[in-house]
Amino acid sequence: MVKCVKQFSGYYGCDRCTQRGSWEGRMTYPEVDNLNLRTDQSFRECWQPEHHQEEKISPFSVLPVDMVKSFPIDYMHQSCLGVMKKLLLMWTRGKTEYRMSSGDVACVSERLEALRKFIPDCFARKARGLQEIERWKATEFRQFALYTGKIVLKGALQGHLYEHFLCFSTALCILVSPELTKSQGLYASQLLKYFVEKGRELYGETFLVYNVHSLLHLSEDAQNFGCLDNCSAFKFESCPHQMKKMVCSGKNVLTQVANRLEETSKLKMANEETVASFKGPNNVFVLSPEECCEVVSEEVENTVMCRVFTNLQPFLMMPCDSRLYGTYVASIRHSKMRCLHRKALAKKAIMVEEHGGVRIVMSILHTL
Repeated sequence: MVKCVKQFSGYYGCDRCTQRGSWEGRMTYPEVDNLNLRTDQSFRECWQPEHHQEEKISPFSVLPVDMVKSFPIDYMHQSCLGVMKKLLLMWTRGKTEYRMSSGDVACVSERLEALRKFIPDCFARKARGLQEIERWKATEFRQFALYTGKIVLKGALQGHLYEHFLCFSTALCILVSPELTKSQGLYASQLLKYFVEKGRELYGETFLVYNVHSLLHLSEDAQNFGCLDNCSAFKFESCPHQMKKMVCSGKNVLTQVANRLEETSKLKMANEETVASFKGPNNVFVLSPEECCEVVSEEVENTVMCRVFTNLQPFLMMPCDSRLYGTYVASIRHSKMRCLHRKALAKKAIMVEEHGGVRIVMSILHTL
């Protein structure tokens, strides 16, 4: 709207490429290869007039900004509330060829609820069952796409559909991590392209709606901004409630908010040295690609006693070795007690206990 261009439901609604959409009961974008990308110059000179609203010029066009790259895709709405929710609704309420049975849906819901006790406090919400999917928030869809979905769908969703979902999940895991975006951004782009192409084969032409098509351009934004969390709406969505509580009256609202923010900033600085709690499930950390640990007890002089797991194995081998994005299988048989300094416990993780002393460990990749 602020760019004064056609909406996603228009034939020329993609603000990244010039392809013409196809109406299949809903607007779809069937082209995947050889896309003609928009540039700042082509936008400003209106090379494709059908993309722009008639007799309207964006106020941003007078600023020295790139009118294409400076408006990133918000993966909170596009991937989490868009693609991930679309997949879950198709698996639970869609056509019979890709819908899960009622028994499998109940099984997935039970698994999700069983994972609640393993979710650390850094997650705003714990997992809920699929029967409440209409009330899921964006953070819950992100949690499912990045972490819990890999576990709860295994064995419940049809094999080829599960492998297809893993391509989407793996790509997101890469693109939310600044380190992985830098080293594996191209691989994530290839995974998303395959996900879109294969999705048409699995779910039909109507699968390629704007949100799914936008996955083809998502990797570019992550690499331009460092990672997806650097250009998402998550941080803004979590602030309005807190800001409202900072306002006591209708007079000098901005001053009130500014004063409260300054006080909060000083409080945070004063509490920087506050001793962190290592009570489960907040006691799991990844030390290196070869080791992870579970804090058992706190010792003296900033040290903690940990159960360190070695010989970490991949949880998945599709579409790649899951150790690439920090998801492992650890065994109690390959562990030992070790005293570690608190500073070594920087990278938080989720640990899910399975039968026989086996644990699934997932590095927490997102930054918000």
